[in-house]
This record gives sequence, structure tokens and C-alpha cells, in this order.
Amino acid sequence: MDVFKKLIISLVILVLLSLFFLIFTYTVKLNSAEITSQELSILEYLHVFTATNTDERLAQFRAAGNKNAWVHLAQLHAHKSPNTAFQLGEYFLSRNNKRSAVIWFKTAIRQKHSEARLALANIYFESQQYLAIKPLLLPIITNDNALALLYKLALHQGDLNFIDKYKSQLAKATDADFYRELVHYSVFNDTLEEKKIGTRSSSSSATCLFEVQLFATNLAGLRHAVALISSFEQHRLSEYICLAPPKYIPSKTINCQNEISKHINCNARVWLTRKDVSSRYIGLIVEQGAANVDNGIMYLDQHDTIDVLVHELSHFIGFLDEYPLSKQHQVCQKAQETPFAHNLVILDKNYQGNRKVLREHILSQIPWRDLIKDSTPILSQGNNGWQLATPREFNDQVGVFEADTCFYSSHVQAFKPIARRTKLEYFELTFPEIYERIFLLAPRQYLMPSYHYNISQDLVEQGELSDAIEVLQTTLFD
Repeated sequence: MDVFKKLIISLVILVLLSLFFLIFTYTVKLNSAEITSQELSILEYLHVFTATNTDERLAQFRAAGNKNAWVHLAQLHAHKSPNTAFQLGEYFLSRNNKRSAVIWFKTAIRQKHSEARLALANIYFESQQYLAIKPLLLPIITNDNALALLYKLALHQGDLNFIDKYKSQLAKATDADFYRELVHYSVFNDTLEEKKIGTRSSSSSATCLFEVQLFATNLAGLRHAVALISSFEQHRLSEYICLAPPKYIPSKTINCQNEISKHINCNARVWLTRKDVSSRYIGLIVEQGAANVDNGIMYLDQHDTIDVLVHELSHFIGFLDEYPLSKQHQVCQKAQETPFAHNLVILDKNYQGNRKVLREHILSQIPWRDLIKDSTPILSQGNNGWQLATPREFNDQVGVFEADTCFYSSHVQAFKPIARRTKLEYFELTFPEIYERIFLLAPRQYLMPSYHYNISQDLVEQGELSDAIEVLQTTLFD
């Protein structure tokens, strides 16, 4: 009997030693990130003996900074732990591995993890996979963050039904600032105040000569508009141009053609239905495309900088591009008959005749003539008469200097007031102080027409001539 007891005790000791050896071996594999799924299952079964379960081990690895062991163990454990799957998704997202993050967020979602839905939806929004977002978030729409993201989506897609349907819920959300922000952008204006088209805005600053009403087609664009306004307030042109707080307009309403490398071009007729516009000009910020000014409408990409904004705004008040325009551009087809811009003249390069008479005739075509000293030459002796251009030794003065605007034209030459390059040629350069002085010589002389001109153009193209004439007749901007 004693022998039998000893045998049993020996077996028990042997089994325990084997278990402890097994536990020790698997623990070593855990720490070195080498354990298999099967081995982990055994270890989890034996956690009574180890006094540590998998969740505790994961926490220990994190606390110790053992990332390799944590990731390895988490991947084995995640298929039956939604929290672990979610943590893996966050880990890979923090390392910019979105592909792996998506896999583990989906794993967590299959295990009913609500927060993973929001995390995955954010990835989809950033990667412009918009159609996948709504099915993810509608089941958790009572979550304030989910509702906010759904509103960002609705603004981007122009989903006015959604915007109206959940307005009350958004107003009661914990983050009241988000609701107030959308109110500020006129997102919830169901019935716009009726105003006669073209009337002045009572909110316009008395110091501004002209106002531009900004619009954007999504939340990112609206926020970017606010940032641009703040930056523009520091620029000298802000004394003459006011930027009104941005308002929302659905992208499908404005129907833009805005490929990344091409000029943004949108349906102007829609502005006829907006009774809340009282400015002379409109600025529209869209998701992508090349910035430009078309008569009374400025188009911007929502990633454009303050430098681009200032460049485009200067067109409204009569400044022309100083970089090479296309060979077919209308301003470079022939010499001008009368001045049409503050900073450029398009004239012939060579002249015959009396130098003094020619100088007076040419100066009559130049808006900045009053700033050119009598001692500053504008004509030089050439092979066949006189050549128009101020010599290089006068580069520090106001004169008549060649510009690249009509670089591709063989008929005429563009000329500008100063020798150096400016913001009208490169966005990053400055808007010269001398250009401000030239502008103030005749601030209303070379203005772009108001946005109503764009509307009338669209109406003419659609054969609605009487409506086009009516739009122009009701415009109160001279």
C-alpha cells in the first residue's frame, strides 16, 4: 500500500513538474513572441496554475513595453476578444498601417464592438470610401461621435434629408459646439431670407470697397474658409476686400467640373436661387481642382493656401496674371485699345516716330503713368526705331518692364510697372506695395463684373435670353 501511495505521489509530482515545465516553456515563447495558437489555448486552459490569464498577460506586455510579444499574443487572442481586436486596430492605425487596422476593426465589429465601427468609419472617410460609412454608423447613430461623422458625410454628399432629419438630435448632443458651428455655416437654413438680388449686405464693413461671400461644399472646405479669412485679415488687401463668413452649399447643387489638374468650373445658374447672397462677388471652395477667377466667381481647392487666395482675389479688383498665358488667350491677340488692368498693358514692342510724341501716346495707355518719373525712360533706340521697355539700370524704379503674360504671342508684348516678379506670377511672392498704390489711383476702374454676369452667361448658353437680360438689369452693382 505504501508503495502504491508513493507511486501516486511520484506521478502527481511528475505531472506537476511537467505542467510547470510546460507553463515555463510556453511563457518563454510568449515573451519571445513565438507561441502558437494551439499552445496559447493550452496555456489559457492552465491559467489556474499560472494565476495569469491572457488579458492580464497583454496588459503586462504593454506595461513592460514588449510590443512584439503584445502584438503576437493579441493577434492570437483577438478572434474571441473584441477589445483586443479593437486595440490591435488602434495599434496598426497608429503605425499608419491602415490595411491591418481595417482587418482588426472588422474583427472587433463582428464581435459587436461599437467603437470599432466609428474607428473604421473614420478610416473610410479619410480614404474617401464614402458609401461604406452609413451602413457602419446607422446602427450606433445614438453615439454623438457617430452622428457627427454622419453629418460630415451628409455635408459632403449633399444629403439634405439627413441633415434635416437628425438636426434636433445633433442639437442635443454632448458636443454643442459642433451644432453651433453648422448653424454658423447656414447649414440648417431651411427658408432663406428673401432679398432682392444684388442688394448690399448690412453686415459689410464700412471700410471695405468690395465683399466676397464664401461658400464651401463640405465641412473641411468650410473650416478651411474660416482659416483663410483669419489669415487674410493680416493682408493689406483686406482693407479693400471683405470676406463674408462661409456658407454651405451642396456639391450636387453646384454641379462642378473639378478634376485635380483642371480649372474648376461650376454651374453658375444655381446662384440665382440663393437669396442670401448680397455681395458683389462669390468665392466657392470645392474638394479639388485648379483655382481660378471667372468674372464674378472665384473657385478654390480646399487645400489652397492664403497665397493662392490673395492671388485670385487680386483678379477681382483688376490685376492680371503675369505668368505666361496660353497662346490663344484673348488678351494676347492684339495690342490694347484702352487700359484694362492695373498692373499690365498689352502693346506693340517696336515704334517709329518722334520719341517724345511716342512717349506721351504710350503713357496714355498705362494706368500707372502718374508714378513714372519724367527722368525714367520707357523707349530705347533699337535697330529699326524705338523699342518699348525701361532699361535695366532703372530696375529699382516704376517704369515699363516686360512681363511674361504674352510670352507665347508673336504679335504683342505685355508690360508691367516693376522689374521684379510678384504674386501675380508666383503665388509665394509678395503683393507689392506699389501695386496697392496703383490700385488706389482708380480702385473701381478695372473691376471684374459681379457674379450676376456669370449667371447671365449660363442663361444665354441655355437659350434663355430674356432671363439673362433680367438678371443683369436687377443687379445693383455698377
